[in-house]
Amino acid sequence: MSRRGEGRPDERADEPGLRKRSRLERRLLDRTRTRVKQGQEPPQGALQGVVITPVGPRWVVAVDDELMICSVSGILDAPHESSLVAVGDAVWLVPEQIATDEGDRSGVIVKVEQRLTVLSRKVAGRERREQVLAANVDAMAIVMSCTQPDYNKRLIDRYLIAADKGDLEPLIIINKLDLFDEEYHNDVMDDLRVYWEVLGIPVILTSVATGLGMAQLEEVLRDRMTLLSGPSGVGKSSIINEFSDLQQSVGDISRKYEKGRHTTTAAIVIPLRNGGSVVDTPGIRELAIWELGADELPFYFEEFAPFAEQCKFTPCSHTHEPGCAVKAAVEDGFIDEERYVSYLNLRAEIGSY
Repeated sequence: MSRRGEGRPDERADEPGLRKRSRLERRLLDRTRTRVKQGQEPPQGALQGVVITPVGPRWVVAVDDELMICSVSGILDAPHESSLVAVGDAVWLVPEQIATDEGDRSGVIVKVEQRLTVLSRKVAGRERREQVLAANVDAMAIVMSCTQPDYNKRLIDRYLIAADKGDLEPLIIINKLDLFDEEYHNDVMDDLRVYWEVLGIPVILTSVATGLGMAQLEEVLRDRMTLLSGPSGVGKSSIINEFSDLQQSVGDISRKYEKGRHTTTAAIVIPLRNGGSVVDTPGIRELAIWELGADELPFYFEEFAPFAEQCKFTPCSHTHEPGCAVKAAVEDGFIDEERYVSYLNLRAEIGSY
């Protein structure tokens, strides 16, 4: 038995070699990692396009009416460091002379323009890192279904905060109304009254099967880029299929590089028949909001503001303090109780980080 503090002879002899190999591995990793270098002009002959969707480690980029498969340059000019390239990004690429193995034209992304808007979330788990879901969209449609699955107000409230943080104009779509008798449609609108009456957020009831609300929705989507997000099974793809004749061309090129892909596993930009485009996103059951602090949280519940001024203590967390006017307003029915529950859940979640 070896004495305490002694390792085995072969371990001690190999330690310098282990350290040398580790340093070599780190250097090799650094050589393959994309480096950010800002303020560079695009090289001569570079083309400008919009990122449509990821395909493995590469990206589909729309350049005018052509779709190109692009890798990312080892030195990238980008004004941000999280999610260096994202769906919706305006990018510059250098065309390659050779095509991909699948026969498509290829290129290398060398520059990403400043993002005007962004939808992001914290990556799953305890890691503190931002994941950008889409960039440069004008609006975010929060798509839910009236049943199968039921709409989730907690998730709607999270999406509204994410939209506010990313400068996206929100709207709410409640789909599958054909599964409810028409006499109950007003009950759905009444249940969502806080959003359209108090917060001024458009709420559209739709049914792809019957056509309910589809003309109104098509007009809302026209001539802008709208991100559609919500849980799986609410009918996002069915809605898109009603408004687009061109989604198949994007889907075909994605399937070439991700064999067997039948459902939405990554965000994808799809042009609409009568103008505008939508970004279809994977179904999201949970949304951890990126960089949301407890002090700023009340400002995303704007209906609290008139009452918060009357709280006995400043600042007030609106959770346990005596003389809290916000809690009193909830009890008296002036603030929606379910919105207040969303606030409490988010505040508890922030405290657990």
